[in-house]
Formats: sequence, C-alpha cells, structure tokens
Amino acid sequence: MPRCSNSPKGMRRRRHTIDQSLKIQREIGDKAGEGTTLNNISQIYDARGDYETALTYLQQSLKIRQEIGDAAGLCATLFNMGHIYWQNEQEQAAVEAWVTVYRLAKRINLAQVLAALTQLANSLGLEGELEGWEALSQQMGGEDA
Repeated sequence: MPRCSNSPKGMRRRRHTIDQSLKIQREIGDKAGEGTTLNNISQIYDARGDYETALTYLQQSLKIRQEIGDAAGLCATLFNMGHIYWQNEQEQAAVEAWVTVYRLAKRINLAQVLAALTQLANSLGLEGELEGWEALSQQMGGEDA
C-alpha cells in the first residue's frame, strides 16, 4: 500500500481508505472495528485543526464503545477527546475525560494507557504522575466511569 503523506492529497487518500473500511465494518456488523475506525477518522480532522468535526467522530466512537463494553477502546477515545478539549481550552472537560481514562485503565490494568497517562502528567506538570491522576480521581468523587 502506498504511504500517505500529510499533504491534502495524502489526507484525502487516507480518508477514502478509512471510509471504505468503515462502510465494510458497518455492513458486517463489526461494532468494535467501527468504533476504532471512527476514532481514527477523528485523528485526521484533529491533524487538520478541525476539532469540532474530530469531536463529532469521537462522540460516535464513544457511544459505540460504551454500547459494546469496550473498556480499552473507551480509554483511547476518551484520551483523544481530552486532547481536543484541551486544545479548545476546555481544561475541566479535558481533565474529566483523562480521569475517566485513568479509572478505566487502572481497573483493567491497561499498562499502555497508564504509561500514556504518566507521560501526559509530566507534560501537564501534574505532580506524582499516576499518583496525581489518583488524587484528581478522588477529588472528583466517584469510582468508575
């Protein structure tokens, strides 16, 4: 498969390929694949700076992942939603999304997500890395997403 660049033409080619994948997943009833693909489409719009459209795709992905109980998928989608909220200067919504990710990842011991949250804590200046997410989780109340 030819490599797609970040040029407008490359982005269109990538989007066309993903749209074909989404169509097939819907036809065969692959909800997990559909949720992943919607999440991937959101990243194309995020890269373009079209955060509103990216968030729309992420919300669709979130709904599907909640319906099928895909905790790992929820983590990916909510993590990306947090970044878009942050980019839109909606810090509270971003932190709420990331704390939900922390709670889910901790519950199912999803090491890759916990590592990403550690890096995010460092870049945000959140002291204590995962302990910082735990403290925020306790401050926000509630146990699980």
